[in-house]
This record gives sequence, structure tokens and C-alpha cells, in this order.
Amino acid sequence: MFASRALKLPKQLEQVARVALVRPDLIAFGSARSIAVACSVSPTSVTRLATALGFHSFRDFKSFFQQHLRRTANSENCGCL
Repeated sequence: MFASRALKLPKQLEQVARVALVRPDLIAFGSARSIAVACSVSPTSVTRLATALGFHSFRDFKSFFQQHLRRTANSENCGCL
């Protein structure tokens, strides 16, 4: 979703976005606070990234990553390409 968009983000939001791309599990299962600690930013920055990317809330952002991981796991388990 957001990987294909051309966005210019403030440095702290970009830090979170980069971690989200590499570690989607961190976003899917972490709290705003735990994600912030892992990214060396404030929890507010995590929430701001979610809204900057068009999500209504951090919860929606987190849900997107959970769904992504479920789809990925399902496609790997069925042997589909």
C-alpha cells in the first residue's frame, strides 16, 4: 500500500516507516509505545505516521499489518506462489 506511494516524511516518521517495511510483525503485534522504543521516536510519531499514510487511527494501521501477515502466512502454508 504505502510502499508504492511517493511520500516525503519528516525524519522520525520515516524511521518508523522504514522499520515497518522491514519488520511488519513489530507493527502488527506491538503497541505504539513498543514500536516507538524500537524506532527511537515518540509514540506520537508512530500515530502520526499512521494518519500520514491515510489510516484513520493507529488501530487501523496495526490491523493492516496483521492482515498482511495473515495473508502472507496463508500463502506460504498452502504452497501457493
